[in-house]
Amino acid sequence: IILNKAEAGVELQKQDLLKLLKLSAQGDLDLLFLTANKLRQQNLQNSCCVHGIIEFSNHCRNDCFYCGIRKSNSNLQRYRLTANEIVDAAEYAVNTLGFKALVLQSGEDMHYSKEMLVEIVKKIREKCAVLLFMSVGEQSYECYKQMYDAGARGALLRFETSNPKLFREYHKGNKSELAKRIELIKQLISLGYLVATGSLIGLPNQTEEDIINDILLTKSLKVDMYSFGPLIPHPNTPFFGTKLPNLNDFLKVIAISRLIDKNAKILVTTALETLDKEDGKRLGLLAGANSLMINATPKQYKGLYSIYPNKAGTDLETKESIEKTLTLLYSLGRAPTDLGI
Repeated sequence: IILNKAEAGVELQKQDLLKLLKLSAQGDLDLLFLTANKLRQQNLQNSCCVHGIIEFSNHCRNDCFYCGIRKSNSNLQRYRLTANEIVDAAEYAVNTLGFKALVLQSGEDMHYSKEMLVEIVKKIREKCAVLLFMSVGEQSYECYKQMYDAGARGALLRFETSNPKLFREYHKGNKSELAKRIELIKQLISLGYLVATGSLIGLPNQTEEDIINDILLTKSLKVDMYSFGPLIPHPNTPFFGTKLPNLNDFLKVIAISRLIDKNAKILVTTALETLDKEDGKRLGLLAGANSLMINATPKQYKGLYSIYPNKAGTDLETKESIEKTLTLLYSLGRAPTDLGI
């Protein structure tokens, strides 16, 4: 009945969404994923946006409990690209590999001043026709404004959990509060950024209601892209030993997101691909997702951006990742966009 309501365009209530999140019988799950995928097809046809991502520094001032590049991880080999290396990597990704959308991502690395970030954006936009997303954490409003003025048009900034108590717990030692993160996301939208946000699924003490609240918060922010990732515990974090989320439990989050927001871009994150390296990407796309990222970081650094262990795609050349992704998309009847082919 709930799925019939979703197909008919009736707004689902929170208790409906909780019921869907509790589904466990394989037949029920198959029907949920099928319905979500059908709604994606009806509203967005076969398009699937494929972004490149360049991870340009694994230094971070924060000590988030879930992240392998946290400042107190002394076992990590740190790296940072120079401004010229970042521009060169972006130029190669766009002008040689054909990406039309690119994410620049790093830890909150204070080595890169506002002026440096703005200059990097400016130089990339001078050399490349690209939709440029910045994923550089809690920078100042002024920094984001100047990056926008320099030509950045997207921002990836997750709120990680909609539960203020859990947010505080996971970010001990950071000067961050959930309200401040949400306020910044709203400011990015007001500046004109296309915003991607979402949360981590499988965090310690996270309840099913928290997960539904994460999905509903993402929708209420009216962002352009949903980005949810399963928690993959890193050995050098306090969360090591936390049980991995079940694949179907995570796919339910994608499917429910599609049921409540038929026109959203919903990302298959690299963490999902890592959770199930054989089939995660395909199953995410069949559960209602319609967006992917391909790692375009220079090869010598790919394995060092270790926010979680054994990250998918770090062993492949970017060209090989593109070929494998396109093969998968074509096999599903999807049309890649944002990739110049």
